[in-house]
Amino acid sequence: MKVDNRSVLRQGQIEILGLLYKYRFGSRQLIAESLKVKAGSNIYEKLNVLIKHGFIAKRYDKSLRLQGLPAAYYLTPKGLKTLQSLDAWNYITEATIRSSYRDKNISQSFINHTLDVYSCTNILVKTYPTLKVFMRRDMSRYSYFPNNPPDVFLSLKTGEETTPKRFFFDFISETTPRAAINHRIAQYIKFFDEGGWNETNSELPKLLFLVETIAIKKRLLKAARAIRNQFDVEDDIEIYITTANDIEHAGANRIWISIDDPDSVLSLDDL
Repeated sequence: MKVDNRSVLRQGQIEILGLLYKYRFGSRQLIAESLKVKAGSNIYEKLNVLIKHGFIAKRYDKSLRLQGLPAAYYLTPKGLKTLQSLDAWNYITEATIRSSYRDKNISQSFINHTLDVYSCTNILVKTYPTLKVFMRRDMSRYSYFPNNPPDVFLSLKTGEETTPKRFFFDFISETTPRAAINHRIAQYIKFFDEGGWNETNSELPKLLFLVETIAIKKRLLKAARAIRNQFDVEDDIEIYITTANDIEHAGANRIWISIDDPDSVLSLDDL
């Protein structure tokens, strides 16, 4: 007999499962921010109950504690199957459930990257309440994204405009190889140049890159211009860059620098 998981899970617990499905990994602080509650509230207890019943698991050990890194929570296959059984989540695929078995052994660098991206989107949503955030698992439901999609797809409704502004957003850490960054930019430009976005019948998304250091920012400004010049798309593809320090301390407001006009600092709704 199929168990109706709605009878054993409360709404607050389902919301946590939903966030961990969306972001793949999340810390207690990030989950609390998404739910607009204090991290010291009953989030900790809810997470422990979900762990106890096998819906989620936790990645944490002594070495992470010494580095000051938070525990990372993620859905187990049981948790994914439980969500899949609910009407609002029945689009979760068997492939996603199978791939989740890797999460208990996935690299810490991948988890750190995922948590950094999650943190950035929380800051952006706090600054722009109308911002919609689509993570890679969200994007997998649609055919018009690149095979290797961005970290995040953002859709921002501004003022009275009926068409939202759309962005591909990627976080670039200090450890990201220069060749990988250059390949990423070229991949997007080629995707757009070859009509990969035509199916949407909408303007091309602007490319947003958030980098960890000023040194990477300077290097990326130069590299992005050079790579884009290799294609005949200069007027069509806009690229903007900011730093992790800016997004953290400027409230994600006027922080974006265009590769075409690095002297101007813009907010997301100005782009």
